[in-house]
Amino acid sequence: MEERKKKIGIVTIHMINNYGAILQAYALNSYLNSVGYDAETIDFRTYRVAESYKTYAPIHGPMDLVRNLQTLTLMKKIRKRHERMKGFIQENVKLSQGVYYSNAELAEAHLDYDYYICGSDQIWNTYCDNYDDAFILAFARDKGIRLSYAASMGMSSVNPALLQRFKEELSGFSALSVREQNAVEVISSISGKEVVQVMDPVFLLSPDQWRQVMKRDLCPQRPYILFYSVHGGWPGMRKYVKQLSRLYHMPVVVVNKNLREALYPNIKCFDAGPAEFVGLLDGAKYIFTNSFHGCAFSIMFKKKFQVFVAGTASQGTASRIYSLMNTLGLADRITSRDGNPAAMDNVIDWDNAHSKLQPMIDSSKNYLDEALRTK
Repeated sequence: MEERKKKIGIVTIHMINNYGAILQAYALNSYLNSVGYDAETIDFRTYRVAESYKTYAPIHGPMDLVRNLQTLTLMKKIRKRHERMKGFIQENVKLSQGVYYSNAELAEAHLDYDYYICGSDQIWNTYCDNYDDAFILAFARDKGIRLSYAASMGMSSVNPALLQRFKEELSGFSALSVREQNAVEVISSISGKEVVQVMDPVFLLSPDQWRQVMKRDLCPQRPYILFYSVHGGWPGMRKYVKQLSRLYHMPVVVVNKNLREALYPNIKCFDAGPAEFVGLLDGAKYIFTNSFHGCAFSIMFKKKFQVFVAGTASQGTASRIYSLMNTLGLADRITSRDGNPAAMDNVIDWDNAHSKLQPMIDSSKNYLDEALRTK
């Protein structure tokens, strides 16, 4: 008789209008199923999910009105993007049958998993009003074995109001791992347990595995620069990418809508979903980004890239970018508004970078393998 596959329920931020969140959710779900588990992502959604798909911005001033007018002119592309975002999850990620909106709802549900995993993304950012106790698997106490994979705090501490709650729940986890090094000590001191740092879930899949799910429909037929900025980008980024375009005589492709893009003749792929986004990354000649996941895919696909970092090595997203770049010997790919666009074309020692990256990926997979043997 064939042995029953162990069932895994994953809690993360997945059904949201954000490329990085969707792709990391897909990666962990896909990887666990590929190595023999019956894994599904528990369809848990906070209010932030609905907020991220709002089409128009609340009007607090004249610029908000201008942004909404711009949105109106781009409505067809924006709706297509939203359709592709939701469709990617529904088509590629195995989800629970029920949809849940709070830890209380999950506690009342008749869930039956052997293991519960929380991660990745900033699920443990306790200063965010989107936080819910479901992200520390409070609902699953006594229901199965609990562990975390690449959970991120996004901050350097846990909100004091939730400190005791974290201590009570995390002390009952069988294994704990986080995404950033600065969270290792914090979570270890709270839980009283060993905590390890692992790679973001997107690294669990190989470039070939990503190419199986990507789409190249929106890729220009000529060489191009992909400009991917999150949180609107930092001042100076668009001027910098304009210099890149002039220097290398290539068009610039952008995927995130921003009012400032109206001032530049960039190719606006505002209708790109996750599959199209990964396709654009893989098809680009050069990549300019301020995003961790932009860096991650640039490295996986061995692209000439630069990452624009405004913060210091100890600050949030900046800390994980600095950590990854320094570890892989790619610190020279970090730039700022005073950087050198010509340095984009510098030779990258990919053999050296990937010889350092692969052991980190193997270690992350080993963590999951060992943690899921408990029972």
